[in-house]
Amino acid sequence: MPSARRTVLAASLLLGLFALPLGAGAPGPAAAQGLSPEEIVDAFEAALGPIRTHRPSHPKGLCAAGHFQATPEGTRLSVAPVFSGERIDAIIRLGVAGANPQASDTARTTRSLAFRLETARGEQWDTASISAPIFGAPTPELLVAGLHARAPLPATGQPDPARVAAFIAAHPETTRQAAWLAANNPPASWATTPYWGVNTFLFRGQDGQTRPARWVFEPRAGVERLSAEQMQSLPRDFLADELRRRLQAGPVEFDMVLVFPAAGDDLLNPTQAWPEDRPRVTVGRLAIVAAEAGPGGPCDGISFLQLDMEPGIQMSDDPTLQARAAPYAVSLTRRSQGR
Repeated sequence: MPSARRTVLAASLLLGLFALPLGAGAPGPAAAQGLSPEEIVDAFEAALGPIRTHRPSHPKGLCAAGHFQATPEGTRLSVAPVFSGERIDAIIRLGVAGANPQASDTARTTRSLAFRLETARGEQWDTASISAPIFGAPTPELLVAGLHARAPLPATGQPDPARVAAFIAAHPETTRQAAWLAANNPPASWATTPYWGVNTFLFRGQDGQTRPARWVFEPRAGVERLSAEQMQSLPRDFLADELRRRLQAGPVEFDMVLVFPAAGDDLLNPTQAWPEDRPRVTVGRLAIVAAEAGPGGPCDGISFLQLDMEPGIQMSDDPTLQARAAPYAVSLTRRSQGR
């Protein structure tokens, strides 16, 4: 098991490719050029050590149940079955970033929201989002290079600070997520933070037009972050109990908002957030109605891989999006085989 220091050093900057439950489909033409899935997983394990008992990212989490319903605007903007306007049951997972299932709920890392929708006809769609508007690496190649830079030295068991500093100096774009997390205190609740999709997807509407967009799930309870005092005083594991108490008063709800780019916005670089003034449309509402009483639950066996539902929702050529599925399969195989 890697030390907490090694985990923080490796994950604080490059939450990147494994910062979310990993994506769907085989790698497309914009996938990791020259990198095999095994090389990506090997780089992650070089920095963090072998992970055989839990998810490689956001292993600490809570399973919940709820439902999703598209708005009329959502039905107009996507022909995907999950945007039909019917209420669709959701299996939901809320997580805490890092590679440590005992991670602190007050840590300056991302929180995650993932869920699976399944229509009455058996059609499935997954989403995966984090509580920061940007990713940790723009390409799988830079993810791997950053992980190699953070691999511990045999003599000390710690990364070489000079090597890490040299990587950061050469690739400042990989610091954007860490800078955002440093400037924004962690969420006070899983229910009081936005969750951004960070990658661009292509939505085909009823009019036949395909529109690039990113999504954000905006909390209807408002945004609330921990104070500096709360970050010191709250227990390590407060988030699950806080959500259960909140649910006693009624559902926890999020509006799903599509954000559309303007000319010049980078569609394929998830470390580059789009400006706040971009057009936004509320396309659905997610409601969490119940949380599991303890660890485990129906979300545990789901990797939340089915991120496209063509033609209504299609992955863009963002290389970090296209490269997710194959490395995740390698990681899952290693965990299941215990090697």
